[in-house]
Amino acid sequence: MIKLFFLFLALSITGYIAAFLRNNPGEIIIEWYGWLIQSSVSVIIFITLISIVFIFYLIKAIVNLFKIPKRIKNKLIANKQKKGVSALHSGISALIMNEKDLAELHYRKTKSILNENPLKLVLELGISKSEKISNLKQSILDKMLSHPETRLLALKNSIDYSLKNNDVKKSAKLSELIPRKRNTPRWFYEKLLMVKVNQNNWQEVFTILKLMYKFGKITNKERMDLSGKLYYIQSQYNKSKRNTNLSLKNITLSLKHIADFPPAIAAKANLLYQKDSIKGQKYAEELWKKIPNPDLLNFLLNINKNYTALKILNYINGISKKNKGEIAFNSINE
Repeated sequence: MIKLFFLFLALSITGYIAAFLRNNPGEIIIEWYGWLIQSSVSVIIFITLISIVFIFYLIKAIVNLFKIPKRIKNKLIANKQKKGVSALHSGISALIMNEKDLAELHYRKTKSILNENPLKLVLELGISKSEKISNLKQSILDKMLSHPETRLLALKNSIDYSLKNNDVKKSAKLSELIPRKRNTPRWFYEKLLMVKVNQNNWQEVFTILKLMYKFGKITNKERMDLSGKLYYIQSQYNKSKRNTNLSLKNITLSLKHIADFPPAIAAKANLLYQKDSIKGQKYAEELWKKIPNPDLLNFLLNINKNYTALKILNYINGISKKNKGEIAFNSINE
């Protein structure tokens, strides 16, 4: 609608000017180097407009003429790029089919055509013969880190490799590049947990766990289960630092999340036993009645290692019977 309005306006103005010049033709006389030009104003304006249009298209034609070599060059480059991208796609397809030799053949075609390209780096990584991360492979992964499209893939390979080699420092550095967002795959949050556990950075560990639950990476049941196991690991760490009280606090939290977690039950019995042998043994015996498990059995056998085999058998049999706690203590005093 607006275009029609402006078109109508332009035609109206043009018509008005044409009518004005017809009614007032005027006369222009030009004398130059002996030449005498005499004409009306309308003719001079028309010739001027024609000259301007002619000069414009002449200049445009000259410019296009100079651009021809560049256009030919760009066309050749575009055709070359097209062949390279086609070979790249074929290489990726061959890689998915697990045809590494065919993928390598296509990669060689792309090598001299395409510059550094995210998909080319993926193909180069995929055709690597070595399962381990060689210097060349690490170089490819480092390049992939600079591309948003391949950053997560590079992080996955590099972090996994550094964790397998117990390179805590490098895995921690790489883990900082992992985006903590809703669309970040669960695998990366799990690796973040592993890295932070290796660093004994417990505050970060539980922050990441909250993010996993917040972003729907784990269910509430999984969160409880993971929390229990992580508190158990934290307890073992504090125990190694001879911080018994903090370790006991951690193990209590572990059992709060997983009430029947055998390693945590045995660990709590052991910690209580270190502080008060009678209290620790009683706790173990009471839990044995409810949740008998190999970890708790090992603890009970260890604290009564001076018993004969028959006495141990009678002792375990005694504390296994519900509501007959006295049998356990009578067996000990025999």
